[in-house]
Amino acid sequence: MGVHEIHEKARKGSALSCPFVYFVDLVLLPGADADGCFRGNESPVLRVRTPAGTAEVLRAHLARHNRRVLALTAATLVAALAAWALLYFVSCWLMVLGFAVFDSPRTRLPHGYGLLFTVTALCAIGYAWIDQRLTPNARPRDKKSFLEIAMEFALAVPNMTLAVGGTLAAWQSLSDEDLREAAELLHRLGEEKRVPMSSVRLQIPDPEAAVRILFALQMTEVIDAYRDGNEFWLRLNALRPAGLRMAREDHIAP
Repeated sequence: MGVHEIHEKARKGSALSCPFVYFVDLVLLPGADADGCFRGNESPVLRVRTPAGTAEVLRAHLARHNRRVLALTAATLVAALAAWALLYFVSCWLMVLGFAVFDSPRTRLPHGYGLLFTVTALCAIGYAWIDQRLTPNARPRDKKSFLEIAMEFALAVPNMTLAVGGTLAAWQSLSDEDLREAAELLHRLGEEKRVPMSSVRLQIPDPEAAVRILFALQMTEVIDAYRDGNEFWLRLNALRPAGLRMAREDHIAP
């Protein structure tokens, strides 16, 4: 089917049949509804997308994802700093209150209290880091001891501080070659609907690149991985961005 024939079918509002290698995208213009169906007298703009074009769309999608990661990281960092400042203020207030209650001759905070608080905070962060490494996939339980509940409250701010690095770890960066291979994989998923994960190595020979690409696509909600029997399968995420909708049913409805 040629481009002019596809354009004519789109103008008439009929169903599209995508070519085997290429995918057709609709750019909504005034007169097109939310489903991508054009009801006006003017036809929508069509473009035939190759894997190279999909790679550029994927590059822009990763850039938007990374901007969100930076924003969340900054917000988490500000929240953690605010929580530490609040803890410092509360500890100072409690200490001064204790001086007044017990008629202590001290009227000011001890010298070096700020250093003591900083060392204590660093030790708490270190303990929280070790706890996360020892129990990386701890499942929530219905019943917990009083000590476990107390430790969760005590380590709330240290865990919030460690979340800054965890949030920043969601940053995804793919090279031009990685983007090309990722785009080819997306086109294959668009054609075959699902692909066994074991066959990805045939398309992406480099194991490190395969892991990097699959992790980036799953992290940015472009693909899903699920288990069916003894095999893990890949499929396109139903909530992926509109620019990466490649399945036939994602275009014009009859």
